[in-house]
Amino acid sequence: MQNNMWQIWKQFGDLRLVIMGTVGSLFALAFFIHIVLFASPQFNWLQGSHTLPAAAAQMTPLPKIR
Repeated sequence: MQNNMWQIWKQFGDLRLVIMGTVGSLFALAFFIHIVLFASPQFNWLQGSHTLPAAAAQMTPLPKIR
């Protein structure tokens, strides 16, 4: 198994390109997920949610310590 490991890496080419491709793919996936979340009004945290004022109205302040 160890003797044939170099043949597997030979298929991928340069290790730097593999790492950069992985990082680039993960960045593109994170970017796509954020765009999908911004497109939905329920998960768009930049413009706020319509359910936030109703939930905040039900909250009560903490009692004063002294």
